[in-house]
Amino acid sequence: MSYRTYVHALLSNTFLYVWQWALNELKKPIVTYEWLKQCSEEHRVVPQESYKVLPFSGLKICVTGIPADVRKEMEKLILQNGGKYSAELTKNCTHLISEISFS
Repeated sequence: MSYRTYVHALLSNTFLYVWQWALNELKKPIVTYEWLKQCSEEHRVVPQESYKVLPFSGLKICVTGIPADVRKEMEKLILQNGGKYSAELTKNCTHLISEISFS
């Protein structure tokens, strides 16, 4: 008899430490609660690819003081990794990326 062990980290909010621990230490995929519900509905372990939590999920990132071409590339990376890009710094932004000059 063969047994398969499925261990997945389920996150409602992305907490960086927990996310890194599950991904790097446990080597387990991080999926949303919707994945668990879908598995329950189908009575099987469904593919997790469309349910994976991306690294910037839940983050709203603003970029300032960086050349426009680099900012555009950063926006693309933020969106590809599940984050939201903000052209303006607002109270809803969770992170600010800025070039620092020490001259």
